[in-house]
Amino acid sequence: MHRTARPTGAIGIKLDKEILLTAAREVFTALHPDADAGQLSHGPLPQMLIAVDRGNGAVVNGEGVGSIANEDGSVDVHFSYGFTWLPIGLALDQINKAATDKRIDLAEGIRTFGARLDANHRQWFRRCDADNSAQ
Repeated sequence: MHRTARPTGAIGIKLDKEILLTAAREVFTALHPDADAGQLSHGPLPQMLIAVDRGNGAVVNGEGVGSIANEDGSVDVHFSYGFTWLPIGLALDQINKAATDKRIDLAEGIRTFGARLDANHRQWFRRCDADNSAQ
């Protein structure tokens, strides 16, 4: 395993990729009824649920790309569609259904290859709530 000098301790909940994809396809179909929802596939894995900014939910993926829950309680989760990443707004209830019992440190969940990924990790690490981090 590749070791980095990234700080550790920003613990998230690993999300079940199949449950997330099923939810995303339902939302995608509602938004784009003429498109083929079967072409929507997993985004960068793993997808991790973390607490940021004093308890707000956020989903961060293996590229360190993520979004924080907005005022309507949905979070943009990134999936692949064709050759692009497509954010699909999932309700926190849908995301919570995908929660597993596995915990993951963002330092390990975000790939380690280059400055961009390290910068993404730093951004989320700084925002992560230690008091609300999944223990």
